[in-house]
Amino acid sequence: MPGPHKPSTHRRIQVAFGLALAGLCYLEISTQEYEPVLTQRSAVVFAGSRAPTDPVEKMLRENPLAALIELRAQHVQEVKDYTCTLVKQEVLPSSGLGAEQEIEVLFRQEPYSVVFHWVRNAGLANRVIYVKGRWVNADADNPAEREQALCQPGTLGAVFLKSIKMPIHGPMARDTARRSLDEFGFKRTLDLLIKYCEMAKTRGELALEFRGEARFDGRPVWVLHRHLPYTGEGGTYPDRTAEIYIDKELRIPVAVYCYSDSEQKPAHLLGKYEYRNIRLNAGLTDADFDPATYGM
Repeated sequence: MPGPHKPSTHRRIQVAFGLALAGLCYLEISTQEYEPVLTQRSAVVFAGSRAPTDPVEKMLRENPLAALIELRAQHVQEVKDYTCTLVKQEVLPSSGLGAEQEIEVLFRQEPYSVVFHWVRNAGLANRVIYVKGRWVNADADNPAEREQALCQPGTLGAVFLKSIKMPIHGPMARDTARRSLDEFGFKRTLDLLIKYCEMAKTRGELALEFRGEARFDGRPVWVLHRHLPYTGEGGTYPDRTAEIYIDKELRIPVAVYCYSDSEQKPAHLLGKYEYRNIRLNAGLTDADFDPATYGM
């Protein structure tokens, strides 16, 4: 009669390395302090009383929440994939403000697919691939942790493994980012903005206004300002104030800055998300989301 199944040596190494990776990541982010890195942005120019000729700007002025909903609908209909550079800095749940990171991104709407390649402040993970439904751990005790991403370790980890699977909603993911991989993207950003605006509007707590025009990354943008009754981490709302930059040509939020205070002081930064070098409808293929393409 065959004995109980024993995990393979490779599987044991994977598990051990995964635990070590999580521990080292936690140690790294919990023992360093970082200063907020805020991009020098152009001053907002109020457009005064001039009548807007762009229907989107007219809607942003008169009903900014309706404008966000319309922009989301347009984006879903017109954009299938894109590439961009994400520059982000966040207050992490377990360790405070993290380092500013720069990430080269590939994104596809259907099937929902993301490739992150860290080019600055990568930590121990050099690249991550997530394709919805592709890597699933059906035996996970917590159903929320069944969806997995494939991670390519950095220089140290690559000595032992080409890749390792990690749950996108697991403890390590929660400790290293405010938003999970399946919350990435311009649509998901609009989803979250709209979600909390609608919630606050229903409660009579929403303050969302069109502030005018500015420039971001050399491009003209419209600026929205949102104020919510934020009560801290774990509360109903994710921030007190948010400054949202919408690219006038691309019709997407290319920068979002979130703060825990009303004055938007750097010391109260909760998260900044800047999207640069954007190329919409880049024609990405399955090969762009195939681990073999990256030696994983």
